[in-house]
Amino acid sequence: MQLFRSSNKPTIPRLVIKNTLLFAVSQAFQGIPMQMAVTTGASMVAYLTGSKALAGVPGMLISGSRFIVAFPTGYITDRYGRKTGMYMSLILGLIACLILTSSTYSDLTYVMFLGFIVLGLGFGANTQLRVAAADMYPAKLRASGIGTVLTFSVFGAFLSPLLISLANTIEIFAFDELTKIWGLIPLFLLPVFLFVYLIKPDPIQIAKNLDKYWGDEYKTDLIVKQINDSSKFDIKKILSNKVNLSAFTGYSIAQSMMVMIMFLTSLIMLERGYDYLQVSFTVAIHVVGMFAFSSLIGILTDIIGRKYVSIIGMLILAIGCFITPLTANFYIITLGLFLIGLGWSCANIASTSMIADINPVNIRGRVIGVNDMLSGAFSVLFTLIGPIIANYSSLAIICYIATIISISPIILLLKLKEPKPGQFI
Repeated sequence: MQLFRSSNKPTIPRLVIKNTLLFAVSQAFQGIPMQMAVTTGASMVAYLTGSKALAGVPGMLISGSRFIVAFPTGYITDRYGRKTGMYMSLILGLIACLILTSSTYSDLTYVMFLGFIVLGLGFGANTQLRVAAADMYPAKLRASGIGTVLTFSVFGAFLSPLLISLANTIEIFAFDELTKIWGLIPLFLLPVFLFVYLIKPDPIQIAKNLDKYWGDEYKTDLIVKQINDSSKFDIKKILSNKVNLSAFTGYSIAQSMMVMIMFLTSLIMLERGYDYLQVSFTVAIHVVGMFAFSSLIGILTDIIGRKYVSIIGMLILAIGCFITPLTANFYIITLGLFLIGLGWSCANIASTSMIADINPVNIRGRVIGVNDMLSGAFSVLFTLIGPIIANYSSLAIICYIATIISISPIILLLKLKEPKPGQFI
């Protein structure tokens, strides 16, 4: 575990290591429904509706649901603990899988749309995991801690191809492939309830008592936070803060560009003759980009600062958007999606760290909720418009537009002054 943090730093407490690993394993399993939505969502809609222009509907519904649930979940986790958000995510994920299984079996479009809405609600609740990871670590190790949690999540990337292979090898009452795929996912989610239960104490309690778990040297961090905790949640103050605004913008652009291109690319690959297993493998490599290097990115973020890692992330994202549509070659497409995932990872870790750095623990969940609401709104907009433009032009046009948009947050980030990592003036 000590390999996944910056050198010359204090030893991570055993309890924090245990909680970190449990959160990571939980995230690995909980990522399966979202990976499957990316793999099959666009083709499901195109098949049932007969229109490629509606291919972005799953992404739009998921992003819209995330927009709705983000802030309420943040409020709940600020008041009742981060584990509550994880339980909410699990329950909603199970319900969504059952609805989507029913929709593929019955060929009912409106039931499928409902399933993606519920899946988005679960995904929105699950994003509070980032807050939990930030809670358990002091400021100078915060990005490394977030990165460590997300790095272990990469093991879930290859569970989806495994699940598809399993669905293809078993016969269950002559169900079609998609029905079996969505019907098997709950078996992977049920053990996560136990993993979340074993996380003790709740990360928010660790954040409020850093010195108890990390030692007296972190008393200063705790006192500063407790002084700030007297402040109440003020949305105008939060949105006007230049650090928050830069974090919100960078993450929203990264999230929306990634979601739009992911859903479109899966449809294009299927149309070009690739099967669900190949698409699932490409998505798995994309997820590797999202999570495999998170620990290294976190360490880099703690060393050179949140600002510069975020800028690097936006540049990598732009490169990924640019090369994805260049050819129909499987490896080029996969490389493009990998880079998009890697760029998103930089933006995610940097923005989450920035938000945790300047916002006290008692409102941190809600601020992350605002961040996720904004990213959800951006994602709804682009996943709705993107497929329509692509239907009348090409995927290449959308990706080149995304390339330009991906660079735009750098303007705000360059204006930030971060003399030391995590310290802004």
